[in-house]
Amino acid sequence: MAKKTPEWPEYPNWTEARWWGFLRSALRRAYSKWPPKYEALRDARRDCKGNGRQKYEYQCSHCKKWFPQKQVQVDHITPAGALRSWDDLVPFTSRLFCSKKGLQVLCKTCHNVKTQNERGNKEV
Repeated sequence: MAKKTPEWPEYPNWTEARWWGFLRSALRRAYSKWPPKYEALRDARRDCKGNGRQKYEYQCSHCKKWFPQKQVQVDHITPAGALRSWDDLVPFTSRLFCSKKGLQVLCKTCHNVKTQNERGNKEV
């Protein structure tokens, strides 16, 4: 039988895992408005030539190719990591809300490869 995650004491309708997922999601939504994220994007852009609808294109820090904004993502050089307990809260938020020096712009392909490598290198 599968091990059930304990209930969250303040709201027993949720499990502990549901609570930490909720909090992690809320913090990531706040990060979407984090000014250093937009500074990293601004520093990786140039005026787009040739396409009248697209104003800028962005250079991937890894492959050095240029992409429209929809095809790039701002990546944490040091991953924000897990948020599964109160002890994780401060380290997670300090890595999530890092300075511009801790961020890089990657195309979606390079970002996916980096993420998969990080997940594969986790110690069990």
